[in-house]
Amino acid sequence: MTGDPKRTVRLDFGNLPLVEATVRVSFESPSQLTFETVNRVHEDLRDEFPQVSEPKQIEVAPGISGSTAAFGPGQISGVVYTGNAKGLIITIQTQVVVARWLKQVAKDDLEYPRFPSLREALWRAVDALKSERTGESPPIVVVNMSYVNFVRVAESDNVLTSYLSDLAQVEAAANARRIHKVEVSWQESESVDLRFNLERVTAQIGDESVEGYRLTTAAGMHLGDAQKAKEGLDDIHDRLQTFFLSLISDRAKTEWQLG
Repeated sequence: MTGDPKRTVRLDFGNLPLVEATVRVSFESPSQLTFETVNRVHEDLRDEFPQVSEPKQIEVAPGISGSTAAFGPGQISGVVYTGNAKGLIITIQTQVVVARWLKQVAKDDLEYPRFPSLREALWRAVDALKSERTGESPPIVVVNMSYVNFVRVAESDNVLTSYLSDLAQVEAAANARRIHKVEVSWQESESVDLRFNLERVTAQIGDESVEGYRLTTAAGMHLGDAQKAKEGLDDIHDRLQTFFLSLISDRAKTEWQLG
Protein backbone atom coordinates (compact mmCIF):
# COMPACT_ATOMS: atom_id res chain seq x y z
CA MET A 1 0.00 0.00 0.00
CA THR A 2 1.57 3.24 -1.09
CA GLY A 3 1.10 6.63 0.48
CA ASP A 4 -0.76 7.53 3.65
CA PRO A 5 -4.33 6.23 4.00
CA LYS A 6 -6.87 9.00 4.07
CA ARG A 7 -8.44 9.94 7.37
CA THR A 8 -11.42 7.72 8.24
CA VAL A 9 -14.27 7.98 10.73
CA ARG A 10 -13.49 6.25 14.03
CA LEU A 11 -15.87 5.12 16.78
CA ASP A 12 -14.31 4.32 20.15
CA PHE A 13 -16.27 1.86 22.28
CA GLY A 14 -14.91 0.58 25.58
CA ASN A 15 -17.17 -2.47 25.74
CA LEU A 16 -18.39 -3.21 22.21
CA PRO A 17 -19.40 -6.92 21.83
CA LEU A 18 -17.62 -7.18 18.49
CA VAL A 19 -16.84 -10.73 17.35
CA GLU A 20 -15.96 -10.28 13.67
CA ALA A 21 -14.84 -7.57 11.24
CA THR A 22 -14.32 -8.31 7.56
CA VAL A 23 -13.28 -6.46 4.40
CA ARG A 24 -13.60 -7.93 0.91
CA VAL A 25 -12.92 -7.16 -2.72
CA SER A 26 -14.65 -8.87 -5.64
CA PHE A 27 -13.06 -9.17 -9.07
CA GLU A 28 -14.96 -8.74 -12.31
CA SER A 29 -14.37 -12.36 -13.28
CA PRO A 30 -12.87 -15.46 -11.65
CA SER A 31 -9.27 -16.48 -12.23
CA GLN A 32 -7.71 -19.87 -11.85
CA LEU A 33 -5.95 -20.61 -8.58
CA THR A 34 -3.19 -23.18 -8.70
CA PHE A 35 -0.95 -24.60 -5.98
CA GLU A 36 1.95 -22.75 -7.58
CA THR A 37 0.12 -19.42 -7.37
CA VAL A 38 -0.98 -19.75 -3.73
CA ASN A 39 2.48 -20.91 -2.68
CA ARG A 40 4.11 -17.91 -4.37
CA VAL A 41 1.59 -15.59 -2.71
CA HIS A 42 2.41 -17.22 0.61
CA GLU A 43 6.07 -16.36 0.11
CA ASP A 44 5.00 -12.70 -0.10
CA LEU A 45 2.83 -12.95 3.05
CA ARG A 46 4.78 -15.46 5.15
CA ASP A 47 6.34 -12.90 7.52
CA GLU A 48 2.89 -11.91 8.85
CA PHE A 49 0.82 -14.96 7.88
CA PRO A 50 3.09 -17.97 8.38
CA GLN A 51 0.43 -20.70 8.22
CA VAL A 52 -1.50 -21.86 5.17
CA SER A 53 -4.54 -24.15 4.91
CA GLU A 54 -7.57 -24.98 2.79
CA PRO A 55 -10.78 -22.96 3.30
CA LYS A 56 -13.52 -24.58 5.38
CA GLN A 57 -16.24 -22.73 3.46
CA ILE A 58 -16.80 -21.03 0.15
CA GLU A 59 -16.57 -17.23 0.29
CA VAL A 60 -19.22 -15.69 -1.94
CA ALA A 61 -17.98 -12.67 -3.89
CA PRO A 62 -20.22 -9.79 -2.72
CA GLY A 63 -22.03 -7.91 -5.46
CA ILE A 64 -21.37 -10.57 -8.12
CA SER A 65 -24.46 -12.36 -9.40
CA GLY A 66 -24.02 -16.09 -9.86
CA SER A 67 -20.51 -16.10 -8.40
CA THR A 68 -19.18 -19.65 -8.27
CA ALA A 69 -15.93 -21.38 -7.42
CA ALA A 70 -14.19 -22.98 -10.40
CA PHE A 71 -12.72 -26.46 -10.16
CA GLY A 72 -10.59 -28.44 -12.55
CA PRO A 73 -7.27 -30.21 -13.03
CA GLY A 74 -4.54 -28.40 -11.12
CA GLN A 75 -7.01 -25.86 -9.69
CA ILE A 76 -8.00 -25.32 -6.06
CA SER A 77 -11.04 -23.59 -4.61
CA GLY A 78 -9.07 -21.24 -2.38
CA VAL A 79 -6.52 -20.78 0.35
CA VAL A 80 -6.41 -19.37 3.89
CA TYR A 81 -3.38 -17.66 5.45
CA THR A 82 -3.30 -17.50 9.26
CA GLY A 83 -0.91 -17.21 12.21
CA ASN A 84 -1.02 -13.41 12.23
CA ALA A 85 0.05 -11.77 15.51
CA LYS A 86 -3.03 -9.51 15.47
CA GLY A 87 -5.45 -12.37 14.83
CA LEU A 88 -6.09 -11.45 11.19
CA ILE A 89 -6.97 -14.05 8.54
CA ILE A 90 -6.57 -13.79 4.76
CA THR A 91 -8.74 -15.86 2.41
CA ILE A 92 -8.19 -15.93 -1.34
CA GLN A 93 -10.61 -17.59 -3.75
CA THR A 94 -11.08 -17.38 -7.49
CA GLN A 95 -13.11 -14.12 -7.48
CA VAL A 96 -12.73 -12.66 -3.99
CA VAL A 97 -10.03 -11.70 -1.47
CA VAL A 98 -11.03 -11.39 2.19
CA ALA A 99 -9.29 -10.00 5.27
CA ARG A 100 -11.03 -10.92 8.52
CA TRP A 101 -10.59 -10.55 12.27
CA LEU A 102 -12.37 -13.05 14.52
CA LYS A 103 -12.57 -12.75 18.28
CA GLN A 104 -10.87 -15.72 19.93
CA VAL A 105 -12.16 -16.62 23.38
CA ALA A 106 -8.88 -18.21 24.38
CA LYS A 107 -6.95 -15.09 23.36
CA ASP A 108 -8.75 -12.16 24.97
CA ASP A 109 -5.58 -10.10 24.67
CA LEU A 110 -6.01 -10.01 20.88
CA GLU A 111 -8.33 -7.03 20.66
CA TYR A 112 -9.73 -5.82 17.36
CA PRO A 113 -6.74 -4.14 15.66
CA ARG A 114 -8.99 -1.56 13.93
CA PHE A 115 -9.75 -0.84 10.30
CA PRO A 116 -6.28 0.35 9.16
CA SER A 117 -4.81 -3.07 10.01
CA LEU A 118 -7.59 -4.89 8.15
CA ARG A 119 -7.20 -2.59 5.17
CA GLU A 120 -3.43 -3.00 5.05
CA ALA A 121 -3.72 -6.82 5.19
CA LEU A 122 -6.33 -6.85 2.42
CA TRP A 123 -4.36 -4.69 -0.01
CA ARG A 124 -1.16 -6.55 0.71
CA ALA A 125 -2.89 -9.82 -0.23
CA VAL A 126 -4.50 -8.27 -3.32
CA ASP A 127 -1.16 -6.87 -4.51
CA ALA A 128 0.58 -10.20 -3.88
CA LEU A 129 -2.08 -12.09 -5.82
CA LYS A 130 -1.96 -9.68 -8.75
CA SER A 131 1.82 -9.92 -8.97
CA GLU A 132 1.75 -13.72 -9.05
CA ARG A 133 -1.09 -14.21 -11.53
CA THR A 134 -0.14 -14.98 -15.09
CA GLY A 135 -1.61 -12.48 -17.53
CA GLU A 136 -3.62 -9.40 -16.63
CA SER A 137 -5.60 -9.59 -13.38
CA PRO A 138 -9.32 -8.79 -13.71
CA PRO A 139 -10.29 -5.42 -12.20
CA ILE A 140 -11.84 -5.02 -8.75
CA VAL A 141 -15.51 -4.09 -9.22
CA VAL A 142 -16.93 -4.33 -5.66
CA VAL A 143 -15.62 -3.43 -2.20
CA ASN A 144 -17.45 -4.62 0.91
CA MET A 145 -17.15 -4.41 4.70
CA SER A 146 -19.13 -5.96 7.55
CA TYR A 147 -19.15 -6.05 11.34
CA VAL A 148 -20.71 -8.71 13.57
CA ASN A 149 -21.58 -8.10 17.23
CA PHE A 150 -22.94 -10.70 19.65
CA VAL A 151 -25.50 -9.09 21.97
CA ARG A 152 -26.51 -10.88 25.18
CA VAL A 153 -29.94 -9.85 26.40
CA ALA A 154 -32.11 -10.62 29.39
CA GLU A 155 -35.15 -12.83 28.73
CA SER A 156 -37.47 -9.90 29.45
CA ASP A 157 -35.77 -7.52 26.99
CA ASN A 158 -37.10 -6.78 23.52
CA VAL A 159 -33.79 -6.48 21.73
CA LEU A 160 -35.20 -4.17 19.04
CA THR A 161 -36.45 -1.53 21.45
CA SER A 162 -33.61 -1.99 23.96
CA TYR A 163 -30.57 -1.91 21.71
CA LEU A 164 -31.66 -0.46 18.36
CA SER A 165 -32.82 3.06 17.58
CA ASP A 166 -36.07 4.19 16.01
CA LEU A 167 -34.40 3.75 12.63
CA ALA A 168 -34.52 -0.04 13.04
CA GLN A 169 -37.95 -0.45 14.62
CA VAL A 170 -40.47 -2.75 12.94
CA GLU A 171 -44.03 -1.72 13.77
CA ALA A 172 -45.43 -5.22 13.24
CA ALA A 173 -43.05 -6.56 15.92
CA ALA A 174 -43.66 -3.78 18.45
CA ASN A 175 -45.40 -6.12 20.91
CA ALA A 176 -43.32 -9.20 20.15
CA ARG A 177 -42.48 -11.43 23.10
CA ARG A 178 -39.30 -12.53 21.36
CA ILE A 179 -37.60 -11.46 18.14
CA HIS A 180 -36.34 -14.28 15.93
CA LYS A 181 -34.89 -12.39 12.98
CA VAL A 182 -35.03 -8.99 11.31
CA GLU A 183 -33.13 -8.25 8.11
CA VAL A 184 -33.24 -5.22 5.85
CA SER A 185 -31.04 -4.40 2.86
CA TRP A 186 -31.29 -1.57 0.39
CA GLN A 187 -29.41 0.52 -2.12
CA GLU A 188 -28.74 3.91 -0.62
CA SER A 189 -27.34 5.59 -3.72
CA GLU A 190 -26.34 4.63 -7.22
CA SER A 191 -23.45 2.53 -5.95
CA VAL A 192 -23.71 2.01 -2.16
CA ASP A 193 -25.68 -0.82 -0.55
CA LEU A 194 -26.41 -1.12 3.18
CA ARG A 195 -27.69 -4.04 5.24
CA PHE A 196 -28.39 -4.94 8.83
CA ASN A 197 -29.37 -8.31 10.20
CA LEU A 198 -30.51 -9.11 13.74
CA GLU A 199 -30.94 -12.82 14.46
CA ARG A 200 -31.37 -14.89 17.60
CA VAL A 201 -28.52 -17.40 17.91
CA THR A 202 -26.82 -19.70 20.38
CA ALA A 203 -23.10 -19.02 20.71
CA GLN A 204 -20.66 -21.59 22.01
CA ILE A 205 -18.23 -19.73 24.26
CA GLY A 206 -15.77 -22.24 25.63
CA ASP A 207 -17.86 -24.94 27.32
CA GLU A 208 -20.85 -22.64 27.70
CA SER A 209 -23.82 -22.23 25.35
CA VAL A 210 -24.97 -18.61 25.46
CA GLU A 211 -28.25 -17.26 24.04
CA GLY A 212 -28.17 -13.89 22.37
CA TYR A 213 -28.45 -12.01 19.10
CA ARG A 214 -26.06 -11.66 16.20
CA LEU A 215 -26.14 -8.08 14.90
CA THR A 216 -24.54 -7.73 11.47
CA THR A 217 -24.04 -4.42 9.69
CA ALA A 218 -22.61 -4.30 6.18
CA ALA A 219 -21.89 -1.84 3.40
CA GLY A 220 -20.78 -2.41 -0.17
CA MET A 221 -19.96 -0.35 -3.22
CA HIS A 222 -19.98 -1.12 -6.94
CA LEU A 223 -17.06 0.79 -8.36
CA GLY A 224 -17.55 3.07 -11.33
CA ASP A 225 -14.96 3.61 -14.03
CA ALA A 226 -13.44 6.61 -12.24
CA GLN A 227 -13.54 5.14 -8.71
CA LYS A 228 -10.48 3.59 -7.10
CA ALA A 229 -10.91 0.46 -4.99
CA LYS A 230 -8.86 1.70 -2.03
CA GLU A 231 -10.73 4.99 -1.83
CA GLY A 232 -14.04 3.13 -2.22
CA LEU A 233 -13.24 0.86 0.72
CA ASP A 234 -12.39 3.87 2.88
CA ASP A 235 -15.67 5.49 1.89
CA ILE A 236 -17.84 2.50 2.80
CA HIS A 237 -15.96 2.10 6.10
CA ASP A 238 -16.86 5.69 6.95
CA ARG A 239 -20.47 5.15 5.90
CA LEU A 240 -20.67 1.98 7.99
CA GLN A 241 -19.49 3.87 11.08
CA THR A 242 -22.16 6.54 10.77
CA PHE A 243 -24.78 3.92 9.90
CA PHE A 244 -23.98 1.87 13.02
CA LEU A 245 -24.10 4.97 15.19
CA SER A 246 -27.56 5.83 13.87
CA LEU A 247 -28.77 2.23 14.23
CA ILE A 248 -28.08 1.64 17.94
CA SER A 249 -30.02 3.05 20.88
CA ASP A 250 -28.85 5.35 23.67
CA ARG A 251 -28.89 2.35 26.01
CA ALA A 252 -26.54 0.46 23.69
CA LYS A 253 -24.21 3.44 23.46
CA THR A 254 -24.07 3.62 27.26
CA GLU A 255 -23.61 -0.14 27.88
CA TRP A 256 -21.03 -0.44 25.13
CA GLN A 257 -19.22 2.63 26.45
CA LEU A 258 -19.14 4.87 23.42
CA GLY A 259 -16.44 7.44 24.09
